[in-house]
Amino acid sequence: MGTSQQTSTWSFANLRERINNHELNPVDNVVIILILLSAVIVGLETNHNLVAAYPALFHAIDLMFIVAFGAEIIIKMAMRMPSPLRYFADGWHIFDAVVFVLTLVPYFVSSDPHAAEAAIALRSLRLVRSFRALRVMRLVGELPGMRIVIETLVRSIPQLSIVAALMGCLTYTYAVIGYNLFHLNDPRHFGNLGASCLTMFGCALGEFNDVMRLQMDGSATDEGYHEMLVETFGKSAVHSEPFPVLAPLFFLTFVLIAGLTILNFFVGTILTELDNVRTEIKQEQLEEATSKIDKIVEEETEQTAELAGILAELREIKARLPQHPAS
Repeated sequence: MGTSQQTSTWSFANLRERINNHELNPVDNVVIILILLSAVIVGLETNHNLVAAYPALFHAIDLMFIVAFGAEIIIKMAMRMPSPLRYFADGWHIFDAVVFVLTLVPYFVSSDPHAAEAAIALRSLRLVRSFRALRVMRLVGELPGMRIVIETLVRSIPQLSIVAALMGCLTYTYAVIGYNLFHLNDPRHFGNLGASCLTMFGCALGEFNDVMRLQMDGSATDEGYHEMLVETFGKSAVHSEPFPVLAPLFFLTFVLIAGLTILNFFVGTILTELDNVRTEIKQEQLEEATSKIDKIVEEETEQTAELAGILAELREIKARLPQHPAS
């Protein structure tokens, strides 16, 4: 019985350690399954006919998920006794708690059609019900691989902000030049600074060929598009003018600089930070394994010392016993 009790205690301690260290454990495995099931239910709820046919069922399922995720938070806080609030020292746990609270909001928003502010209440209800879709995002916190990716992106922000500032300056410069060159020929894409910036941002992502062709050949080459421009902006604001040399030079230089160079800086920065995060994680795992080995060695040394002390005491007792002469 003593061995069984010791094994049970060890299993609980092992489970507690795994939960607190975000290691693979039965609780997180169940949570992942529940998150996936919740994602399926949220998808089914987009079918209004299905929800209207089985409203009580969907309501009961949602309550089941709320109870399950609430129990998860309570269990993980209990695993940190006697300081349960240490649960919120982890950013992922704060995210889980926020998502849980947001999923409770629909039960506090009135959907009574006779309420004085029914229209506002119903719009709010539709909004807060969408919070349940955030449960899917909890997979990020439960799966180690996803946590590594998110941590990499967060840690890359300082370096990426510099690249983003450079990208913004380049886009703004080309947007101003594009407005001055093409705003009469194509006011839809270059009619103002805001439209020009959006157009250049799309070009940086590779969507530039059709826009470039319009500036090269003039908007009048596409009669339907030209008529749409005249109807939208007025005849005085549209004047078809081809730019057979300037347009290719303008767009191709921007795409080469922004699309192929600066965007590659983004990718390179993220990959470099990803390698750093993986190296740090491996180092932490190595230090943790070393610490466990040292702890085991220390325990074995203490046990050996205790056994040596007991053996010395037994020898001393034996030496004190009266010696019987052999007959």
